Amino acid sequence: MNKRGTSIFFGLMIAIIFFLLGLALAPALKDVTGESMQSPLLNCSSTTNDTFKAVCTSIDIQQLFIGIIFGIGGLVIWRIVI
Repeated sequence: MNKRGTSIFFGLMIAIIFFLLGLALAPALKDVTGESMQSPLLNCSSTTNDTFKAVCTSIDIQQLFIGIIFGIGGLVIWRIVI
């Protein structure tokens, strides 16, 4: 196998790892987000406490994190194709 074939094979392995990581983390983070947002102790819509604002923001960013993981996997595949 030449250098180009090796790099394509390695890139596909890395992309598959990112996709599997995203698929593995998505249900767990979705459950945590759902439970946290339904909690009566954490009122994200009308909180004035800075600590609660930080918690609400981190909960909202969790879904962006999963999107970034899938995006990195897609970029690796896109880079291999071009």
